[in-house]
Amino acid sequence: MKYGLCTLLVLAGAIAVPTAAQQATDADCSATATQATGYTPGASTGPDGGRIRGAAKGAAAGAAVGAVQGNQYDNASGALKDANQQNKARSGAAVGMAAAGSQNRQDRRQGRQDQDAWQKSYDTCVAQKGSGAPK
Repeated sequence: MKYGLCTLLVLAGAIAVPTAAQQATDADCSATATQATGYTPGASTGPDGGRIRGAAKGAAAGAAVGAVQGNQYDNASGALKDANQQNKARSGAAVGMAAAGSQNRQDRRQGRQDQDAWQKSYDTCVAQKGSGAPK
């Protein structure tokens, strides 16, 4: 029993040392990849409200255009001018939201490219440290 306990402790120590070394390698490689690419995993903030802002900007621009166009027709009734202004605001909101959605998609694509570059840098570092090759 006495030798069994000693053997168990030695075995546990032998298993724990590589795990600690692996954690240090992971931390080192993560820091190296972040420094090399400028990307930090898990730092994504999620939706930023760009579509809502785009819709608001488009609606404001559309309403302004509708107001200017309404001033061109002095003989049109106030209700007709208001309807035209509302129509222009709706169209502007739709265009603004579509433009912001396009920008959001481009940002997500760029984020995936940054993530891929980070992962490649991390994998290279781990492979170098695992093979004992100098970095």
